[in-house]
Amino acid sequence: MKKENKEQKPLNSTQVAQTSILIDTLTKRPYQKIGQLVIKLGITKPEISERTFYRLIDKLFIIYGIKITFDHKIGGYFIDERESSNTESFLNHIEILASAELFTSNFEDKVNPLSLVEFETKAITGSIRNFKIVLEAIQKNLPISFIHESFYHLKKEEYLLNPYFLKQYQNRWYVVGETKKGYRTFGIDRIENIKLGTKKFKEKTQEAKEKFRNVVGLNYADHKLQTIKLSFHISQKPYVLSLPIHNSQKEINKDCLDTFDIELRIHPNFEFNQQILKYGSLVKVIEPKWLADQIKEELRNGFENY
Repeated sequence: MKKENKEQKPLNSTQVAQTSILIDTLTKRPYQKIGQLVIKLGITKPEISERTFYRLIDKLFIIYGIKITFDHKIGGYFIDERESSNTESFLNHIEILASAELFTSNFEDKVNPLSLVEFETKAITGSIRNFKIVLEAIQKNLPISFIHESFYHLKKEEYLLNPYFLKQYQNRWYVVGETKKGYRTFGIDRIENIKLGTKKFKEKTQEAKEKFRNVVGLNYADHKLQTIKLSFHISQKPYVLSLPIHNSQKEINKDCLDTFDIELRIHPNFEFNQQILKYGSLVKVIEPKWLADQIKEELRNGFENY
């Protein structure tokens, strides 16, 4: 029991760097042998011990749900995606921790580290208190009441919500939960007078996540689940590959050298249409026809504005 408690302590600065290297290494080249890995993870000395390596991967699984498994047939370690939580979210978390360590320890006194970084948005700055309260409510299964300002309807309304998880989209944070009328998402930065309730609710995080698994953005109810096919100009291939539109994205028509074609399995919605429109003439909707017609109409309306 004592060992378990010890393993559940947060990662220290060295372990933050080591886990970042480990995940990045196994993502790019899985099935590496322990001898190769302990050398790569030796930040302050030539290599770490195998015992330290095993402690590190145990800690990864206990705290973060990232499973590093040994494949006996191939003879190497890999990230077991089926047994792991969201690996991408973990990497984002590690990147934040590593950046914080860099800011606090690796600059001379005369250098202001914040002057070297330009952040894209200040949307989260004014909502840190809301973020903390919402996160506490999710952890404790407690409802929250608040007033929310709708950018679309241009009005404020009061809500009572059972919050299930937090979701980031386009540099803004949203809380996903359930009201008396069903599942809803609310922008954290547009919440006022937030209060924590006292009556516990039944946790439905996985059910809620399943609702939003097949959407781009925030709304799963616009259209039924269907297959979407897009054709990009070949110049966009590295961008769409490195930053996928959705996790269901897969390449099709691989023999074509002039275009980069993909297939998605999603609920098409407003946010998805915005993603398509931002590529302008560099993308074309192949299927379904109704979506191609909708995008064509949007482009025509935009042209007529000039």
